[in-house]
Amino acid sequence: MQPNINSNSLKEVYKSLFDFNHDACYALDMDGNFTLFNEEAVKITGYSAEESLKMNFVSLLHEDYFEDTIQHFKRVTQGHRERFETTILKKDSGEQVHLLLTAVPIMVGRKVLGVVGCAQDITKKKELEALLNGQNLILKMIAKGTPFSEVLDRIVLFIERFTHGALCSIMIADKEGKRLLHGSSPSLPAAYNEAVDGVPIGPSAGSCGTAAYLRRSVTVTDIGTDPLWKEYRDLALSYGLQACWSSPVFDDDQRVVGTFGMYYSGTTSPREKDMKIIQKATDLTSLVIQHYQAKEKIDFMAYHDALTGLPNRRLFDKRVEAAIDGTNVNEGEKLCLMFLDLDRFKNVNDSLGHSIGDKLLMYVSAKLVNCLGDGATFSRQGGDEFTILLEHTTKEEARAVAQKILDTLAEPFVIEGTDIFITTSVGMSLYPDDGEDVGVLLSKADVAMYQAKKQGRNNFQTYDVLLDKKAFEKLQIENELRKALERNEFELNYQPIINLCTNNLTGAEALIRWNNEKCGNVSPQQFIPIAEETGMIVEIGEWVLKTALLQLKNWHLDGMAGLTMSVNLSIRQFYQPNLIKMISDTLVETGVEPRFLTIEITESMTMDVETASVILHELKKLGVNISIDDFGTGYSSLSYLKRFPIDHLKIDRCFIRDITDNKSDENIATTIILMAHNLGLSVIAEGVETEGQLQLLKQHRCNAAQGYLFSKPVPAEEFITFKVPS
Repeated sequence: MQPNINSNSLKEVYKSLFDFNHDACYALDMDGNFTLFNEEAVKITGYSAEESLKMNFVSLLHEDYFEDTIQHFKRVTQGHRERFETTILKKDSGEQVHLLLTAVPIMVGRKVLGVVGCAQDITKKKELEALLNGQNLILKMIAKGTPFSEVLDRIVLFIERFTHGALCSIMIADKEGKRLLHGSSPSLPAAYNEAVDGVPIGPSAGSCGTAAYLRRSVTVTDIGTDPLWKEYRDLALSYGLQACWSSPVFDDDQRVVGTFGMYYSGTTSPREKDMKIIQKATDLTSLVIQHYQAKEKIDFMAYHDALTGLPNRRLFDKRVEAAIDGTNVNEGEKLCLMFLDLDRFKNVNDSLGHSIGDKLLMYVSAKLVNCLGDGATFSRQGGDEFTILLEHTTKEEARAVAQKILDTLAEPFVIEGTDIFITTSVGMSLYPDDGEDVGVLLSKADVAMYQAKKQGRNNFQTYDVLLDKKAFEKLQIENELRKALERNEFELNYQPIINLCTNNLTGAEALIRWNNEKCGNVSPQQFIPIAEETGMIVEIGEWVLKTALLQLKNWHLDGMAGLTMSVNLSIRQFYQPNLIKMISDTLVETGVEPRFLTIEITESMTMDVETASVILHELKKLGVNISIDDFGTGYSSLSYLKRFPIDHLKIDRCFIRDITDNKSDENIATTIILMAHNLGLSVIAEGVETEGQLQLLKQHRCNAAQGYLFSKPVPAEEFITFKVPS
C-alpha cells in the first residue's frame, strides 16, 4: 500500500531536488530579482544565498551578454521555455564564468509568477573550444605565410583573452643565446618595449631574462620588492607594472628560444588555471618560433652557400641582374664581374684532406669578405670557384680591387698547425663592354680567369675581346672540363659488338659523352684532345674504366654472362707509370674477371715499340684482352704486330664505309682480315651501316662487327633491351 504524500511532504521533495541538484538552481521574480539560490549557485557565482536574495540577475552578467540574456528572460516571463548560453562575472575575482541556462516560467493557472532555472558551468568546455579555435587560426596564419610579427601578436592577444587582465609579452633569444629581443607585446607601452629590447639573459635580469637563464618559470608577484627586478624596477613601476610571471620557451632540442611573460598592474600570484594557460602559451610560441626560424634557415640556404655562408650563384645572378638595371651607362658607369679560382686547390684536398680543404675555403672566404667590404657582392659558385660583383665602377677601379685580392692572399693561412699558401687567378668582364646579361658576362670572366692561369696563375686578366671564337670555345671547354667530373657531367654510352659467326651479342664498347650547362653536348672529338693536352684525360680515363666495369658487373649479375667490355686508352694513359696497378685495382674493386675486359689502344701509341711491348705484356699478365683500334690509319710496322700480345684488330670505319663500292677499300679490308687470321688474331669491323657491308664482311670471315646497322651507342638502360637483328 503506497503511503500518502501530503502537500508539505511534496514541497520538501521539490526543495530537496532544488537544494541538492548538481547544477546551480535559482528562481527569479517577474523583475529579475533572485528568490531562490542553491549551494551550487553559490559556488559558481561566489555570492552567498543571503547576498543573492538582495540582487538582480543583471548585476551578475558580463556586459557583452546584457541584451541577449535580458531578451531570453522576457520570453520566459511571457510563458516560454528557454535554453541559452551566457557569461557572468564571479564575485571579487571578476573571473568570467560561462553558463548554459535552462529557464522555465513559474505558472499558477495561466499566470506567470516568476522564473525558475538551472545553470551548468561550461567554462572549461568554452575555453577548450576557444583554445582550439585560436590554435587553428594561428596554424592557418602560418600556412598562409603571415609575417612572423603578426603571428606573434595574434598569440599574445589570443592568450590575453584567457587571463584576468594580463598584458602578455613574447621575447626571442638572439643567435648567441645572450640576449632577449622584442618579439611581441602589443598591449604593453611602446616605450617600455623599446627599453627592454635586448635585455641580457642572466641570473638577475627581471623575470624574462632570469627565466631564460635558469631554464624554468620565474614568478615575481611584486616587482617593487623582488631583487630580480633591481635593474628594471623603476622602469616597470613607472608604467604601472607590478607583477610579472615568465616562462622559458624551448625548441625540440630543449634550447631556450624565447620567453613568454605575463604582466599585471597589481601584485598577484598565478592560479592553477594561469599555469595551464602559460603552458599552452609557451607550447604555441615554441611551435611558431621554430617554424619561422626553420623557414628563415631554408630561405637562407636557398640563396647561400652551406659551407661559407656566402651568397650562392642563384642570389648572385639576381643581384647582377638588378645591378645591370641600375647601371647608368650614359654617364660612363660600368659593372664588373670577377671570376676567381684558387690555384692548385686540388693539391690541398689530395695531400691534406677535404676537412682541411673546407677550412681553407672558409678562411679564404672570411678574409676576402673583409678585404672587399660592403661595396661588393662576394659569392661562392661551388668548389674553389668564387665570383664578385662590383657596381658603379670603372676598369681601373676593378683592376685595383683585383690586385688587392691577390695581395690579401699573399700571407699564408695557418690551419691545424700547418702553413698553407694559396693563390688565386682572377678573370674580369665588364658591362656593357663584354656583354649585357649575367650568363655572357660570367662566361667571359671565366675565360679571362683561365687566361690568368695560362699566364702563370696568381694574376688577374680582363677579358680580351680579340679572342677569336675558336679560341674562346676551346678555352671555355677546357675550363668547364676541369669541373666536369666533380659535377657528374659525364656519362657512358655502350655500342653492341656482334659475333658474325653466331649472330649473338658478344660485347660492348664504352664511349664517353659529355653534356655541359654552358657548352651543351660536347663531342669527344672536341674534348678528348683538350683532356689529353692538359693531362685531365688520366683522371677521366680512370672514371670511364671504373664506371664501365661496374656496369658490366651488374649486367653479369642480371644474367648477361659472358659479355665483354671494351674500354679505350688514350696515349697519355697508356704511358702513365701506374697504368697496370690502376687497371688491376679497378678490376679487384669492381669484381670483374680480367678476361671480360678488352683494352683498346691505337696504332700510333705503339710507335715506341720497346716501351709499348713492355706495357702490353704487363697488361696480358693481368689476363685482359688487347685490341688495336682504328687499324690501318696509324704508323705501325706490320712486322712488329707479332711481337705484341694482341687479341683483336679493329678495322677503321674509313675502310668499311665504301667497301661495297670501292674495290681498293675492299682489298684493304680483306687483306687486314687475312693477315690477322694468319697471326691468330680476331677481327672486328667498326662503322658497319648497311646490309651490303655486313654480307661482304661475313663473306671474308670477319669475326665481329659494330655500327649503326645494329645500334648506335646507347645508355645502359637501353642497351639491356637490345636484340640482334635477325
